Amino acid sequence: MNRTRSVVVSVVATGLATALLTGCGGIDGKIGDYDKVTVWPNADPRGQQPVAELTTLTPVTVECYTPGEVNATGYGYGATYKISYDGGSGYIDESTSIMSDGGEVSPSRVPKC
Repeated sequence: MNRTRSVVVSVVATGLATALLTGCGGIDGKIGDYDKVTVWPNADPRGQQPVAELTTLTPVTVECYTPGEVNATGYGYGATYKISYDGGSGYIDESTSIMSDGGEVSPSRVPKC
């Protein structure tokens, strides 16, 4: 009985540690797009000026995902990732290819902002 309990506790502790590590610090990766990627100061880029342009293989850390919004009149903005990079942070379009050690980053791999 004690042996079974210690195995269960170990499995739960391992799962909790993995969840905590995944949720903290984001996912490190590199821009995979061949075009320049515009970085915006907010998830909603309307009326904003870009803060940077990143190029292929620029290292980034993906912190979270914002699903985007559309109002009743049909205006809004698309989904974005909040990222940090050497020199700053901001938001990039969710369609941007970001390659990590675990494969391409997708909204299901990062927490919602």
